[in-house]
Amino acid sequence: MIRLRETRPSDLPSLGELFEGRFGRPLSPEEWHWKYLRLPGEARSRVAVDGTGRVLAHAGTLGLPARREAGEGPVEPAPAIWQLVDWAGTVSGAGLRPPLVDLGRALLADLPRPTDAPWIFGFPSERHFRLGERVFGYRPLSAIMPLAGPLAGAGGGPGEACPDEPWIEVSDRCGDWGEAAWQACHVPSVRRSVAFLNWRYHARPGPYYRFYRVRPASAAGGVDGLAVFAFVERLARGAELWLPSGSDGAAPAARPEERWGPGLRAVARDLAAAGLERWELWPPPAAARLGPLLHELGLRPEGPAVFMGCRGRQGDRRGPSPADAGFHYSMGDYDLV
Repeated sequence: MIRLRETRPSDLPSLGELFEGRFGRPLSPEEWHWKYLRLPGEARSRVAVDGTGRVLAHAGTLGLPARREAGEGPVEPAPAIWQLVDWAGTVSGAGLRPPLVDLGRALLADLPRPTDAPWIFGFPSERHFRLGERVFGYRPLSAIMPLAGPLAGAGGGPGEACPDEPWIEVSDRCGDWGEAAWQACHVPSVRRSVAFLNWRYHARPGPYYRFYRVRPASAAGGVDGLAVFAFVERLARGAELWLPSGSDGAAPAARPEERWGPGLRAVARDLAAAGLERWELWPPPAAARLGPLLHELGLRPEGPAVFMGCRGRQGDRRGPSPADAGFHYSMGDYDLV
């Protein structure tokens, strides 16, 4: 007898075993509490269990405040956009498909709600996407090609001393300036509030993330930029990169190479001084405008591409509308899973 219900603290040992068997690492109780109980939004964590209480499948989704349209106005009231996370099922005993399919249908029955963004996004494996395409109405959304390169190519070097940099402020937490950087980019995306950024990168158990407040070099001043990097062995993974144009309409904005080049080189020097050798990030907002600068810093397209899928409301297989095609995804969205 399979039961579908909300995840309970008593399920976490069995859930950790399920994750270790499917993903090669367990989901610790601390991670589960962080992701599903502490996020600045709404979360659902559901399990399918057998008669002994063993977890056969898990499905999760996170409802995060988002800005759906580009513009300079306030983002409140912000709709929620839902992200599918942590879908896993056993491949023995009762089998994978029956518990995970039933669990997924129950989880998604009322999502997205009328007040939410009208689609759900996620980063499924090819196998799970094909299952979701047949059963849940998943559709392809996009594929993102990461940019990567050696830090030495950006002006950093292993073991190099890192003196005080006038272009960056380094921290393991984020202040109001981080949200201001996101706001000033004026693109639709998951909202980068101070609460979200500190939950996502400071409060998360395990991985280490470093915040950079990147100051513009232009004499005209303007809003500071935001970068967040994870340290993964010798690789710096750029979870966030938000670099506003700086144009206020009264005068043309400085070229990105002039405005942000000194700050990003200072970030590269700091990462290299920490012992990292390469950096990787997803194309940031206004990637066409920033492309020459990123190329100058040694960042080149480097596969494989990261596949994204989506699902519309119940019975709607169209996914996002053309008006939502400009919704921006950062590596930090993918790194949630």
